[in-house]
Amino acid sequence: MFRDYAKRIISGEHLLSDDAYKVAEQLLNNDVDAVEAAVFLIALRTRKESEDEIIGFVNGLKDRSIKLETDFELLDTCGTGGDGLNTFNISTAAALVTASCGVSVAKHGNRAISSACGSADVLEALGVKIDLTPDDSKRLLDKTGITFLFAPYYHPLLKKLAPLRKHIGVPTIFNFLGPLLNPFQLTYQVLGVSDVNLQETMAKALQKLGRKRSMVIHACNGMDEISPTGLTRVYECHGNKLKFYHIDPQKFKINSIQLKDIKGTNAKQNASIIYKLLSGEKGPCLDVVLLNAAASLMIANKAKSMTEAILIAQEAIDSGKALSTLRSVISYSRDQVVIC
Repeated sequence: MFRDYAKRIISGEHLLSDDAYKVAEQLLNNDVDAVEAAVFLIALRTRKESEDEIIGFVNGLKDRSIKLETDFELLDTCGTGGDGLNTFNISTAAALVTASCGVSVAKHGNRAISSACGSADVLEALGVKIDLTPDDSKRLLDKTGITFLFAPYYHPLLKKLAPLRKHIGVPTIFNFLGPLLNPFQLTYQVLGVSDVNLQETMAKALQKLGRKRSMVIHACNGMDEISPTGLTRVYECHGNKLKFYHIDPQKFKINSIQLKDIKGTNAKQNASIIYKLLSGEKGPCLDVVLLNAAASLMIANKAKSMTEAILIAQEAIDSGKALSTLRSVISYSRDQVVIC
């Protein structure tokens, strides 16, 4: 059966989501010869995945992972990674600002894989306890308006694929599925992609996965964030509507910034950058976080425009709300979250 799927992919066919689900199931169960699996995954990546194939893989993986439920309307903001630009953890900082503005945020992430510092690494460096149980993660969300979900804890079966992925040695569909595997059913999502060819496909996949409103972004300089250095391509989904446009930072009076101004290195330095900007330190790092937090606020219906959303995000910084949110997350995750 798996060999038939591989032949169809090689011949240029697209799989239905149910077939892609079965493929994911067989891969997770180690029911596939390593060579055949490699041929399938490389052919799929070369041809480019369809939204139905992505959805099939997502559902196949989520049905074998730990799921969480809540009454909150939740947002996640993250990127696929892989842009190779080594910026600091912009989406993590933006998530904290967004939460401080009253949006419930479920930040799903991992340690560094292709970059120098993942969201888990920088949060840990800031003092946040990242390896929380599902119940503690939900309590942290209740207490602070934001929680962190450490991906390996919720998707233990993905470890089985590590030898295969190492054997293949090139990016596959598994390299960009992470942002779609949040243990909660999200209402809103801002998703950055480093591969422009994936952008529209991922936007359509988010629609089919039930997001009420979402934004898939790819900067013209390759960033999987909204760029402060030039135009960013945007696919925005609202219900069954999909529209494409560009975000130009010059429209929001963002000072001219170069990529070198927002570079990060290790977890300790990136944590320092985030703490300083949440404390109100002006400069390029704050500017790029304001842009990306604004996108989340607009998608979560806290603002009608990017211009309004930037002002809301700036007020959260200036008033100390954003820094207070970080301090609460540190405190409750380490000391108080287990107290009912």
